Amino acid sequence: MATIETTLESIAKDGTKAILSHYGAKEGYDEEQIEMYFDVLDTLKTILEAKVRPYSSEWDRIGVKLDNGKVELPLNMEKVLLELIKENELYTWHIPQEHGGYGYSVTFQSAMNELLCQYDMPLQILATISFSVVEPLLVYYKPDYDPVINEFMEGKRTGYVAFTESQAGSNLENVKATSELDGDEYVLNGNKIFISNGGYANTGLFLARNMVDRKEEGTNVFLVDNLDGITTVRLEEKSGIHANPTAELLFENVRVPKEYVIAKPGQGYRSVLERLMGMRVGVTFQGIGSVTRAIELSKAYAEERVQFGKTINSFPGIRRKLENFERQLPRMKAFGYLAAHSLHRYYQGWIPAEVGATGPSSEKTAANMFPSAVRVGLAHYFVSQAKLFTSEITNSILYDAQQIFGGNGFVSEYEVNKICRDVRVLPVYEGTSEIQEFLIGRAQEALNLLPKFKKLYPQLEGEPTMYEKILFERFPDVKDKI
Repeated sequence: MATIETTLESIAKDGTKAILSHYGAKEGYDEEQIEMYFDVLDTLKTILEAKVRPYSSEWDRIGVKLDNGKVELPLNMEKVLLELIKENELYTWHIPQEHGGYGYSVTFQSAMNELLCQYDMPLQILATISFSVVEPLLVYYKPDYDPVINEFMEGKRTGYVAFTESQAGSNLENVKATSELDGDEYVLNGNKIFISNGGYANTGLFLARNMVDRKEEGTNVFLVDNLDGITTVRLEEKSGIHANPTAELLFENVRVPKEYVIAKPGQGYRSVLERLMGMRVGVTFQGIGSVTRAIELSKAYAEERVQFGKTINSFPGIRRKLENFERQLPRMKAFGYLAAHSLHRYYQGWIPAEVGATGPSSEKTAANMFPSAVRVGLAHYFVSQAKLFTSEITNSILYDAQQIFGGNGFVSEYEVNKICRDVRVLPVYEGTSEIQEFLIGRAQEALNLLPKFKKLYPQLEGEPTMYEKILFERFPDVKDKI
């Protein structure tokens, strides 16, 4: 009898719950814990179906406004956000048990991001950037952070990340913002741009030069827990994600306790790199969730739209697109959940790639055989390949999804038009596709230290999809490296 090898792609074909169960078991969760999380997702879906689906297009049309320095969200968006994070403990599920949470991993968090983006990507951004603020507080924990962590769980705080400047996008070491110790407090000054949740969220991270006696000594990342001294200069007018504020923020003599330095003074950039990986996994699942919804819309439209006496899903060109959609989505999930699981392993102090170790102590022993730079490089590899693969292919799929709708796809009242505009940013923010290509190439030396390592793409079933062919034409060096 022939042996059928179970692949990530085949597991993903059975849906998100199947691949989440697969990785949940690897991460040590029992069936009851996994089922409990499925119940959480089902509860969230009920809320999103009733309180987001009917309004997301209207939120997009109205957008956010800046009135007397205060950011206003559209309609009842804030009410829905509070219901998610306060009444349904959105953050609590992913905060470790020793800090009062339930301790579910980034893999489970990714399933939540995927679900939220099936309903509204701007709402997902508004809700989940907070994880990027809490995460370094946990990694570089101090008791001083407890009140802030608790208030995130209580739904009293939402987050933003103020790193980007006009000359410091991908190259964050080039920031001009400054931080200088004055007694027991640091004084922060600088101008930040393209800040998601900017002007609305009340708790953030701030990246600045570490100034000592007027000389620069590395960079610092700070927790900023209020809005005193922060001015929302303006909101960007964007082609997509209208219902989420993207702000320019001015920090003028903002004072924070010296205990609010994340990690050690002068080592902020290193902690930034670790944070970016979590954000990049989030972008990956923005794509997966958005594509899932676009496929639903495209199939339904093609089944009901009649031209020349028959539904358009009978036309070869439309049928070919829909078949490629269905084939592509599990392959995107395979990359996405592998990245999320690998990042979980990295956070545990293990080797991001599975090496056959048995139990936490064996994992630690195996990891200690590799320099930390190698482990970091491997983590970046898994995350970068997932972000590049999914964000680029998401945009190719949305191009065709919009095409299926014909002229209606060009009309803003159709949801597919909104999704198309929202996802255009995925290959751009949190590190462009070109940056991810560079990181993938740089990681190859680290991969060579794992003799049994198998790249994911050659294990996928069948020939490349038409979207993968487009990807490899645009990034020809990537095919043999992912």
